[in-house]
Amino acid sequence: MVSDIIKLIEEGNIEEVLKKVEEIKEDAKLEIIALTLIEKGYYEEAVKVAEKISSPGLRDEVLRKVAIKYIDNGNIEKAIMLSEKIRTETDLEKIAKKLIEIGKYREALRVAEKIRSRAIKEDVLISIINALLCELEK
Repeated sequence: MVSDIIKLIEEGNIEEVLKKVEEIKEDAKLEIIALTLIEKGYYEEAVKVAEKISSPGLRDEVLRKVAIKYIDNGNIEKAIMLSEKIRTETDLEKIAKKLIEIGKYREALRVAEKIRSRAIKEDVLISIINALLCELEK
């Protein structure tokens, strides 16, 4: 079943993929499909599949991967909007740190606001401060 869906993705038949995904209940299969969609550049469709994953940690991991791809492609606002759906704080941290890497400090702070863990939030804030200090030294 999954191999058939992956073949459909490779053929670009995404509408059919989304229909077939409705029949799948296993998180592992949904994850494989979502990751394949990400790999092929079908980010919005990958989000739709990820939202069907019942395990919050697994779902958030897939959503984080899409958010990182959005950042890589310069679609910062989409990445931040997607981060609103993520509850796993380590995934939020990775998104914030990716934003810091590309000098989007305000955007990283917007993501960091969702983090409740003091240690993780402090780590993100220290990363922002260090990045800003490096820029001042240039």
